Amino acid sequence: MYLYHGSKQSFPTLKKRQAHAPPGRPPEEALDAIYLTPDFLFAFACAARPPGTSDMDLIKRLISFDNPDQFDPDETVYIYFVDLTKISDDKKIYIDPWQVAVTENEIIPDKVETYKAGDLWKYYRLVDNWD
Repeated sequence: MYLYHGSKQSFPTLKKRQAHAPPGRPPEEALDAIYLTPDFLFAFACAARPPGTSDMDLIKRLISFDNPDQFDPDETVYIYFVDLTKISDDKKIYIDPWQVAVTENEIIPDKVETYKAGDLWKYYRLVDNWD
């Protein structure tokens, strides 16, 4: 089974870094770790979203951006694949069903795929707000 990491950047290794969770989010979402997800589409949304805060409903596949005008559908995004069995159990912190924080200093991905950010609309629907 793979875990995924989405990014706008291409790099040969995933490196641990301090995450910054928006106000009101659990402290587990702001660890010094490599964040991975078992949900490919969540990783894709994280890579494709524009700068600023995004809200996502991962069940209904809805997404909202603070800065929708900065979304670039032609931007190349990267999805990193990491074999779950290659990570020691004592290095994994299960945050919720969609997030696994890995405390390894770095991970070499098993493979990397590229997509266009605009492909996000095949899987998610953009909403203006949650009201």
